[in-house]
Parts: sequence; structure tokens; C-alpha cells
Amino acid sequence: MRSVTVRVPATSANLGPGYDCLGLAVGLHNTVTLALAPTPGVRIEGEGADSLPRDATHLVLGAAQAAADAVGERLPGLDLHQLNRIPLARGMGSSSAAIVGGIVAANELLGFGLSQWQMLDIATAVEGHPDNVAPALLGGLTVCCTLDSGEVLVEPLDVAPGLSCVVAVPDFEVATHEARKALPETIPHADGVFNLCRVGLIVAGLVSGDFSVLGEAMRDRLHQPYRAHLVPGMDDAIAAALAEGAHGAALSGSGPTVAAFVTEGGEDVGAAMVNAFARAGTKAIARTLPLSPEGATAVV
Repeated sequence: MRSVTVRVPATSANLGPGYDCLGLAVGLHNTVTLALAPTPGVRIEGEGADSLPRDATHLVLGAAQAAADAVGERLPGLDLHQLNRIPLARGMGSSSAAIVGGIVAANELLGFGLSQWQMLDIATAVEGHPDNVAPALLGGLTVCCTLDSGEVLVEPLDVAPGLSCVVAVPDFEVATHEARKALPETIPHADGVFNLCRVGLIVAGLVSGDFSVLGEAMRDRLHQPYRAHLVPGMDDAIAAALAEGAHGAALSGSGPTVAAFVTEGGEDVGAAMVNAFARAGTKAIARTLPLSPEGATAVV
């Protein structure tokens, strides 16, 4: 085998109350092609074509190297072609897509023999947390738990049919490390209980198909209130989505994208969120995306 192409979905993590434990794959994909090459190279199309590195510091190649290190193999010369549709630093898992794409492509191309769970451990180590890499690798809804030992437990779940994700993507970036710095060291006990109740409720609603609970289930007190200053218009965009008929809405990952869930009327919900952001002086675009039951997949 001389080359492998892997298709990796975007993701929306947290889903409101599920900070660092819930993630969902959505139908917007990057493709990563790795080929054996005597002269390594990097070609990038789409998002990040003008800004991403063209050398071994590229995240896809770093992830491929991590996979090689995990099995004690030497990474040969590789040519990388990346087609990016997932916006960078917008809370839609662009870095996780690169990491997962690099690991899966290297595993397929070089015959490392890594299982999905071994690849998940490697991806988590590279990313630092599992909530985006898990759905990018496995697809669907994933519930993640990191043990004291550092081991990651993940339960993949199927979302009931009929739901779509409407994303309003502002025209500025929010770095994950800056978003994490905005969070307090401690929280009130009542806020922890508030979120615990809603994590259970959102998982139950998504799996059972009772989407009517999502409006309440996606409320959050752990991260969104502390990140609102980083995303002008966030609260208004969430309120506008709900007023227009979305079942639920929340900041996607660390933002600035807001994700809303609908069974119909996605265009109207997207327009309402874009208008809410505009009133706060923020330009945004909206897209209605299917959910992605499949994670990273090698394609012909």
C-alpha cells in the first residue's frame, strides 16, 4: 500500500453541561492522505491553507509520529495532502480531526495493527483530553471518563434518528487554552449538581429520541458563563435559536461556534443565531449539518 486517505468528522464537545465528557460527531469532514515518499512534503487545501505548517510540526504528522512511537516503529518519509473543511479554532474539533486523521492513516498505511482503543489512547495523549478525539474516531455520541491512572473510558452511543445540528460560526478564533484559562479553580456545589442532572438528561434525550428535553438539558453552569466574554453574542445566539424552535443550543466546545439541534427549520434557526451575533457586532455564518454516526474512515 503506497497511500491511504482517511475521512474524519467535525465534532461538538461539551453539549452544554457535559464539560470534558460529552462529544458528538457531525457531518462536516476533513480528509487526510498520507503517502510513502522519498521526499516528504505537505499540501493543504481549504481551511488553514495559508497558516498551517508545511513541515514535521504539522499536527497530522506529529500524530502519525506518536502512533509510530507507540509501536516502536520508525516513521518513513511521508507526503501529506490535507483537505480541510472544518474551521480552525472555532470549537468544532479541527485539531482532533488532524490528530485522529494522522493516527488512523499511519496505522492503515504502515500496518501498525493498532486497535481503535489503542488509537484513542494515543489521540487523547496528543490532544490532552478525549471529548473531541473520541467522537472523531468512533462517530456518534461519546461519553468519556479519564481515570486517575490516565486511562480513558469511552462509551459510544447512537443518537436517535431525525436530529440535525445547526452551527453558527463567528469570524474569529478562540484558542482552547485561553478558553480553559477563563474557568475558575472551584465551583459552587449547587452548580456541580445542576450540571450532573443535565448530563444524564441530555444523554437520555439524545439516545431515546425525546428531543423535547434538550432545551433544559443543555443548560450549563460550569463553563459557558465564564467564557461568555470571549464570545460576544453567545447568550443571545443561544436564546435566539431556542426562540426559533431549536430543541436545544449551547457553545460548541470552547467556542466561538454555537451549536443548536433541530428536527426541522434549520435555516430559520441558523439565521436567528447569525442575526443575534450581528447585534453584538460579530459576523457569523450558519450551516445545517447532519449528525455523523461514523467516525474516522479510510476511503478508496
